[in-house]
Amino acid sequence: MSRQSLEDLLRTAGSPVSMLRNSQLGAYVYPVVPSEFSNWRDEQRAWRESAVLFDQSHHMAEFTVKGPDALKLMSYTTINTFSNFAPNKAKQMVPVSYDGHVIGDGILFYLDKDELLFVGRAPSVNWLQFHAETGGFKVDVIRDDRSPSHPRGKAVFAGTIVSRCRARMREVLEKVNGGPIPDVKFFTWMRSR
Repeated sequence: MSRQSLEDLLRTAGSPVSMLRNSQLGAYVYPVVPSEFSNWRDEQRAWRESAVLFDQSHHMAEFTVKGPDALKLMSYTTINTFSNFAPNKAKQMVPVSYDGHVIGDGILFYLDKDELLFVGRAPSVNWLQFHAETGGFKVDVIRDDRSPSHPRGKAVFAGTIVSRCRARMREVLEKVNGGPIPDVKFFTWMRSR
């Protein structure tokens, strides 16, 4: 069977909509983590009316950048500003092409001086890695791709635990804690060891 280009596939299908609607790939499977929900409406109601703690440890790629040009590399590849960015902060980062077209997005964690961690989808990580390797930046990188959708019986461990709190999480956590919890500012993060 010969490989077809995207253009050939679109021509055969007639349109992108037809191609996607008739795809034989099936439902997107989140890697490793079994589904833990009753239905979509219950999930939506939970984050709106109560609280949700999302485990994003397995379905995103991670890209750690270390070195004197770490911040310079990230600044070069994105539309974001880093004027108020400092260690122990995080921000949404939007990598863009040379022409300013969005490649994707993710969360950038400022781990320490000259050390950043980007968590996002593979196309964004590919773009960052390409520039790290070809742009003359003084950086070392570590790439950790998302967990496999089908681990074939092998144990899978996430390198970094990434979670996102939504809605009334503070209220719920204080109830569980039996009292107040420390004030954590927006997109400030804590490293646990």
